Amino acid sequence: MTVRNCGRDVTIEKRPEKLYVIGGEAGTLVHAAGGTDRIGTFSPLAGEPLGDAEEALKQRTQAPIKSSKDISREAIIAASPDLVVTYGLNEFGPEDLAEAGIPTLVISGYCGGFGAGQSDVTDPLGELFSDVETLGKVLGTGEQATRAAAGLRDRVEAVREKARQTPPANRETAAVFVATSDSPLGAYGRRSMVHQQLEGVGLSNVFEGTDERYFEPNTESLVSSAPKRLIALYEPGDIDEKSVREALTGRSELATIPAIAEGRVLVLDFYYSGHGTLAVDGIERLAEQLGG
Repeated sequence: MTVRNCGRDVTIEKRPEKLYVIGGEAGTLVHAAGGTDRIGTFSPLAGEPLGDAEEALKQRTQAPIKSSKDISREAIIAASPDLVVTYGLNEFGPEDLAEAGIPTLVISGYCGGFGAGQSDVTDPLGELFSDVETLGKVLGTGEQATRAAAGLRDRVEAVREKARQTPPANRETAAVFVATSDSPLGAYGRRSMVHQQLEGVGLSNVFEGTDERYFEPNTESLVSSAPKRLIALYEPGDIDEKSVREALTGRSELATIPAIAEGRVLVLDFYYSGHGTLAVDGIERLAEQLGG
């Protein structure tokens, strides 16, 4: 079978039976597609939540990592997988594994690279659903994958329908990333998953004109955008929710932002805005906070 993945054709000679899965996002997608029992090695990021896939994925051979830099070409080859599914590679690429006869599928949300900056993806949620279906075709679990993708779509549509029926007030929103209490703030443009999550719950992204996944706005642009709500993303291993709020409300230069002045700050675990199935949990979490 040949499938299109991140602008390249990936040929898979036989039905994969031994997967090397890198990152929790990839793990949740493989689980949704019905392929958990095919995982030979699973390398989640340390402390990464896995949602309803957690118990099943814990049963697979674990090789946790701190970042993609911890994965080597040699370690993957030594594991003898017949397919790699990953959120990205660092010091080497899919072509390096292909030379060893190992095909690689990269999560569509990370086509064009991962981390800060640009992304090739304009419809992250749509690509997430497609990834589940593609994995189902590759693994021969198409019916289960199709049902799972439909269920994920239905959950998102249920949130959207509720937002249409009861639109939230103060829609203008900025999604920011708070790394530490005194770090510069990052923000998310229209190529990010959180941009679609905002739209799904009936909010609008004040940085929708920025054609990037992630960028660091200067203080003036953040203040002048005057968001009436802030969605603060954070990584639980680096900072807690209370400190996230204090990091925003305690900065005098941000005090005039309506969202801060009027106390409309929502907080979301960064991992729930990624490109695995937890993104659907994330949109539901945002909707719940708005409803509260």
